[in-house]
Amino acid sequence: MKNIYLLLSSTIFLTACQNTNEANQVPSSTNMIDHVYYIEQQSAQRLLESSQRLAESFEEYCTNKTAKETVVMQWQQTMQLWMALQGQERGPEAALSLNWNIQFWPDKKNTTGRKMSQLLKKDQTWNSELIQQQSVTTQGLGAVEWLLFDPASTLPATESCQLGQAITENLVLNTKKMAQAWQVNPWSQLDETMWLNEYIALLANQLDYSMKKLSRPLAKIGQPRPYFSESWRSETSLIWLKYNVMAMRDLYLANGVGLDHYLQEQGHSDLAERIEDHFNSTLDTWPESSSLFAELQTKSGYQNTLALYNKLEYLKYLIHEEVAIELNIAIGFNATDGD
Repeated sequence: MKNIYLLLSSTIFLTACQNTNEANQVPSSTNMIDHVYYIEQQSAQRLLESSQRLAESFEEYCTNKTAKETVVMQWQQTMQLWMALQGQERGPEAALSLNWNIQFWPDKKNTTGRKMSQLLKKDQTWNSELIQQQSVTTQGLGAVEWLLFDPASTLPATESCQLGQAITENLVLNTKKMAQAWQVNPWSQLDETMWLNEYIALLANQLDYSMKKLSRPLAKIGQPRPYFSESWRSETSLIWLKYNVMAMRDLYLANGVGLDHYLQEQGHSDLAERIEDHFNSTLDTWPESSSLFAELQTKSGYQNTLALYNKLEYLKYLIHEEVAIELNIAIGFNATDGD
């Protein structure tokens, strides 16, 4: 587990450098839409750049130029950056339609494991075009995780290397499409009321998705389903969830001119402060374990996970209920409801 934290600390450093380099590009206007769009556009661009490095590192590993840890670290950084966009249902349709291709989850029946094992057994020379014709379960970040962490993977054998290179090359193609879709601001023509509906739904939908990452594995009390955890093979599920929450906080603040600022302008400073404080306290008291799979093996770990879920549930109440009521916003249907 220590190695996971060491590698993730490196990814944080790399991302921090990227954020510093982009600081001068932040919109000079105080328009809320411009700043939220900027965050989304930059998130998609960083994801593309990281997926390109992942494909390069996978190829270098397979030609015996680098250690496997280098690929693992680059996969972790790509996953980290994906968390900023994961679970969103607002934005360019061309981008949203690629969500399953970039990451297949929830994997309730270990479809990724079964499909990846089947692909390895085929007498096939894999490339990105052939991967595009396969199930989405074998196209994205979850498939790369399987190759890197599952005992059934034969890395660095030729068949696994070839398959991994094809998958990471296809991932680049899909993240490029996503980044291109975000080159145009989908909200530029919205009036204030329409924009507020869209903005709050953007936050609410992503929060709902993040909560599913806990509720599915928690299942019924005393009967958890740890294999429903995201990234259970790499034991990083709680790390990715933390980045989800960090990304939502960034969207909420939006460089100081986001929903937090708007609520204060409308005379709801107390509500704005409660939301920001709850974001911060949730992150400050985050579980030390990186693995939800491991946490669900013990009674205390289950209780800790349930406590974390309750914190997110309160955040949902603040956004779904209090913000929506104060601003007279009706949050629409969320595709993750009821599943």
